[in-house]
Formats: sequence, structure tokens, C-alpha cells
Amino acid sequence: MRRCLAALALCCCLAASPCRAEGANAAGFGLTSCADAAPLFDQWVYRQAFSGWVLGFATGVNNVLVVRDRQFRDLSGLNADLVVGSLRAFCTQHPTAFLIQGAERFHAGLPLRAWTEPR
Repeated sequence: MRRCLAALALCCCLAASPCRAEGANAAGFGLTSCADAAPLFDQWVYRQAFSGWVLGFATGVNNVLVVRDRQFRDLSGLNADLVVGSLRAFCTQHPTAFLIQGAERFHAGLPLRAWTEPR
């Protein structure tokens, strides 16, 4: 079952990657460069969009971690200021990086918890 879920997740990721055309990005904001994102961090609409995208990314990675390792990164207590502030700090230090790299770094810095199956 774990292998099937991991294979399904991989196929979905691979299927979405070629869907980039005319500025559109079916993978979300991940392939946006930090340099392009920097002027958008202070705009409310983009702050909300970046925050939602990062939390969706983190939720997806958590699903893989639960299936594979029976662990997850704790997402409780997060808000847009914390998420976007983390992205902004990452992009200040790495202007040529992509937002996906900042999201990965943010997620990896969250507390790791053991997952227990609900009763």
C-alpha cells in the first residue's frame, strides 16, 4: 500500500511539471525565482497565495512522511506572517533560488512528530 501511494504521488508530480506555458505554472509558485517573488511579498493577495501554497506543499510532504516514516512535521500555529517571513528571509539570502527551495527549507525546520493512527 505504501509503495502504491508513493508511486501515485510521484506520478502526479511528474505529470504536473511539463504544464508550464506563457507564464502559467501548474505546479504553483514553486518555479518562481526569489528575485521575481521579492517585490510581491508585501502585497496582501500574494502573501495569502504564497502562504496557502507553502502550507499545501507542507501538507503534501507530510502525507508522504506519514506513509513512509510514520512521522510528520507539525504545522499547528502557523500563519501567513511566519510562512511568508520565512520565504522572504530565504530569498534575501538566496536571490537566484526558487520558492520551492524556500518551502522545503521552511518545512524541514518545523518540529518532527510521531504519527499515531486515529482510533
